[in-house]
Amino acid sequence: MKSIQKSSPQGQLVTLIVISVLATTLIVGLSLKKKPKVMSVQAKAEPADTAGISILQQTPQVYLPEIDDVFHQPGKLAVCAGKKLHTIVRDSAGWTEPDINKLDINALQLNCIFFENDRAIIGGNKLLITGKDYLEVYSEYDFDSPVNVIIPFGEGYLAGTNNGLYFYAQDKEATIFREGILVTALAEDIGGLWVGTFGDGLWRFDGERWQRRYLIRDTSIFDFVNALTYSYPFLWVGTPSGIFRYDGGCWKQLYIGDSSEVYEVNCFLPMVLKTYVGTQQGLFVFANDSLKIVPDFEDVQIIGLFKDYSDIIVATRNRGIFKLKGKEEILRPEQLLIIRPLLAELE
Repeated sequence: MKSIQKSSPQGQLVTLIVISVLATTLIVGLSLKKKPKVMSVQAKAEPADTAGISILQQTPQVYLPEIDDVFHQPGKLAVCAGKKLHTIVRDSAGWTEPDINKLDINALQLNCIFFENDRAIIGGNKLLITGKDYLEVYSEYDFDSPVNVIIPFGEGYLAGTNNGLYFYAQDKEATIFREGILVTALAEDIGGLWVGTFGDGLWRFDGERWQRRYLIRDTSIFDFVNALTYSYPFLWVGTPSGIFRYDGGCWKQLYIGDSSEVYEVNCFLPMVLKTYVGTQQGLFVFANDSLKIVPDFEDVQIIGLFKDYSDIIVATRNRGIFKLKGKEEILRPEQLLIIRPLLAELE
């Protein structure tokens, strides 16, 4: 049997102190658990049918949308982002804050806008001819297929769609120009028309006959065309497989120095002595027979290039819109904020 030793008075005192500290800690802990948390959410009465929705589901979530497309006319940009069409205007103080346009059409349905004098010609699920502020629809055409690109042609316009190329003039019935091709890009040169497609190749129409153009070394390299621009004396062709230039006799694929790296092209901006090329991998400039990266926009997705008076404007997918010189901001992604309930994401 173990013997029991009696504690000294000092030991008893230490034991009492320890017990007191533990008791105090327990009481304080229990009181803290009962104290309600203070939340910075302003509550308000909700209809009865939302009573079962949790606070988390009703809390607005903030999204920075990607810019889908940018369309330009001097002193004005139309920006498709977050299912909305935003417009910004250049005034004496610079570029204004974006204004969400009241056009009664989902911006995801917009593929192109061609500005002409006091009106805008819009390609989407249909082709709409509207007033300059987009609100008044003058006429519309339904090709039973989305419209991807529009250019003026002769006394009317060409509309490239998912099922062919159409010619139309205002107040006249549209006619098929070439059937069975998915048109992605159009460019007119001195002697004819160039048509880029998605999967159907690169075509040229000289006014009498159609001819498919390709490179002998790789007959499939122009199967998919993202961008076409003609600026005398060159035709610029952008594909997912690189940058090409045609001088009327010879094709040339452009690389940086001795590199064989290719870039997926989205747009071109030809100038007098240089041409800018917007790609998924950054902004390039071709001058003095040499292709170089523009350092300020390396590894940035470029979706639009525009000449606005004396400025060159660079539109990016995720970073906003800038002036090329000094990379001066015109539009920040934060200005296109989308705020919507999380519930919408859960439905």
